[in-house]
Amino acid sequence: MRTRWWPTGIGVVVALVVALLTGCGSVGASAADRPAFGVLGSSCRPDRVAALHEAGARTAMTELQWARAEPAPGVVDEAYLASVRTRVETCAAGGLWVVLGLGLHNPPSWVLGLPSASYRDQDGRGSSSGEADLVFSAAAREAASGYLRAVAGAGVLTRVSAVRLAGELGYPAAEPDATRTAFWAFDDAAQGGPGRADGVEPSPMPGWRPGSPTWQGEPVSADAVDGWYDWYTGSLVDSVVWVADAVRELGFTGDLQVPLAGRGVLPEDRRAATDGLLDGRADPDGSLGKGLDYPAQFRVLADLDARLRAQRTPARALVDFTSLDDDSAVRARATHQDSCRPDDTPASLTAAGLDRGATQRWTIALARAAGLGVVAENPGPPDLPNTGGTARSDSEAAQMVQAGRYARECGLDAWYLAFEDQLFEPGSGIDVASYGRVVRGNSVEGPTPGG
Repeated sequence: MRTRWWPTGIGVVVALVVALLTGCGSVGASAADRPAFGVLGSSCRPDRVAALHEAGARTAMTELQWARAEPAPGVVDEAYLASVRTRVETCAAGGLWVVLGLGLHNPPSWVLGLPSASYRDQDGRGSSSGEADLVFSAAAREAASGYLRAVAGAGVLTRVSAVRLAGELGYPAAEPDATRTAFWAFDDAAQGGPGRADGVEPSPMPGWRPGSPTWQGEPVSADAVDGWYDWYTGSLVDSVVWVADAVRELGFTGDLQVPLAGRGVLPEDRRAATDGLLDGRADPDGSLGKGLDYPAQFRVLADLDARLRAQRTPARALVDFTSLDDDSAVRARATHQDSCRPDDTPASLTAAGLDRGATQRWTIALARAAGLGVVAENPGPPDLPNTGGTARSDSEAAQMVQAGRYARECGLDAWYLAFEDQLFEPGSGIDVASYGRVVRGNSVEGPTPGG
């Protein structure tokens, strides 16, 4: 490890350290190659890379861990970053486009102790998610900037085709014992106190708590609450754009992907929620407190995409839908309403009542309407934690088949199988040979014996 200089002012501008990417290509660069099939959680082991490439996979998503890269303030684990660089180079040398998760959602514990760096809800409770507040906190953003500079300086991105800007778009989920919807914008910085990041607006109603009928002794209107929610969701997506700009300022010229799950808050539910002063109504899947207003946020991402396309080395901003073939698709399959159709639009799906059907149809239609490209991943084995698996979920083997079909029928740029390890783990129900048949569009009868 080495100790690096630690910047001390608030709002340090990310500086150019090294040119990171020159001509690595774009995931699914040719329309004829789409969707580009790949894997999540790639180890980039040479034997696995060779097997995946032989099966027809062309992309590999692998992830950094901020907590491992900077175990203490100003201390960079150079050996760890070198190992990630080797991992990336091995995948790229084996003919795979590399998608790198920046790992910003997994910060070291010392970052969470910085001013306003930990999320607070309207009851003053902290989040147990372990995520740093890059939405409002200047100190958290300054720390993230230093981490990104360290990644750049270590040459980790020199063979990377795309980066994932977040774990998943959204504020933290509500705590397990929460009795109402949690809104995570009540630290000092968000409420107009010190420590707010440059260019970030404070709460338009400082001190107001969702559900309260008054603010500063006066009645609160639904319009005022609607404006507050615009601020809440807009601040969230603006923080993703901040990460995008930070990476671009460091010289990265590849594509930028924004992972997100589910359908977000439907427009009808948003109207009902703000009419109810955000008292917790009209929140069927917890998207309200997570700030997932996709119609508005996709417009912001479309603006980012336009800026990237206009650069001397054009790139794209893409939505990464992480719920391809979730349990909503299984339910919709019974009525043959699970897959995308060429004439899908948000308006047509809403008119047919399908906005509450398969999440993939709704979210992909929203992204298409905004002019955004889409990549996707399936949830993964339903018995693993944090996959959102339910009793209705497809098995991993069925997800591989169905998600591969959806990737083609929905015209996706790429699809990543969750997870690489499953292809090489005996007894998982899938293997590289069966995945290869999915890639080629052939029927899949099951894993190769002994695979």
